[in-house]
Amino acid sequence: MTATIRVDFDRDLWLYVPEEWPWNPFADLDAWAGTITGLLTDAHTLDAATASWIDESLHSIANDRPETESRFVYLANPAEYVFFVSVLYPASSSELTLEDLAAVHDPAATSPVTATTFSSELLGDGVRTIRYADVGEPDHDIAAIAQYAWKGDDLDVVVIAANFNIALMTELLPIVDDLARSISILDA
Repeated sequence: MTATIRVDFDRDLWLYVPEEWPWNPFADLDAWAGTITGLLTDAHTLDAATASWIDESLHSIANDRPETESRFVYLANPAEYVFFVSVLYPASSSELTLEDLAAVHDPAATSPVTATTFSSELLGDGVRTIRYADVGEPDHDIAAIAQYAWKGDDLDVVVIAANFNIALMTELLPIVDDLARSISILDA
């Protein structure tokens, strides 16, 4: 049997980003992103430039990810930001410690990383780190990153949320916590 994850996320807060196409009624990424963008444009009376930015953001988020990664988008205020969270679930590795998975010793951190035990009824005790890191771009922007990690027998689980807007990241941390707590490992 191969293990996988289940994310029992709040569908009123998060939008699951499909990993392959076709998916449900959507033939491809363009159809999915176009539909989401159209619904958000109508609901929030967005201008054409903002709608185009959202469509491009959804395309970017849906592309270029490993096979063992799921993504979820929070679109409560799409005129201001598009915020997404990655959930990675690689095969468990004895070479990586829980601290490694949680990036406790991230060399890009600009200040000491805050690491705390993070408990989940479904995954048990893990680690959540909060760090501020120089993302290596020429202007040395600092990203706020919340990273959660659990070691499993078959899979390791890592949740990553990051944003350049530190106040936004802090504001959204409770719902990211809830998303992380909704993850379980299943035998497929």
